[in-house]
Amino acid sequence: MAWGEVAVERPIVPRVSNPRDTEAALNWQLERVGSTAWQDWPLKFQRMAFGYAQDSGWHDAADAVRWLDHHTLLHEGVAPRGALVWYQAADRIRVACALGSGQVVGPLLNGAVEIADLAVLSNDWVWSEPHFPFGQ
Repeated sequence: MAWGEVAVERPIVPRVSNPRDTEAALNWQLERVGSTAWQDWPLKFQRMAFGYAQDSGWHDAADAVRWLDHHTLLHEGVAPRGALVWYQAADRIRVACALGSGQVVGPLLNGAVEIADLAVLSNDWVWSEPHFPFGQ
């Protein structure tokens, strides 16, 4: 570190195992395709898909992205199967789950749980592992 530079320490976030593994979480989501019961609750939908019954500790997807960014847990590029994809659409940040091949599943813009091509939803996204550090 050169003189005058400020070092910013980021807390180490331990890796956790989710109560429901990736394939079980994706199956849970796919079983709900067509449902409108999750309208405006994409973060809650993803949290529950991975097996957490209690609140995630984040107010909304934007809050989650800020936290994940602060802990350097966000990635760019193609999201692997089971990753959470955080995307900008309709003037807010939303979240869906990657199926692979550029597709995601979750409560999308019209409110129904759907499968869609991410490139159709947004051209502005990042992804993270399905990490719910405050979930129970």
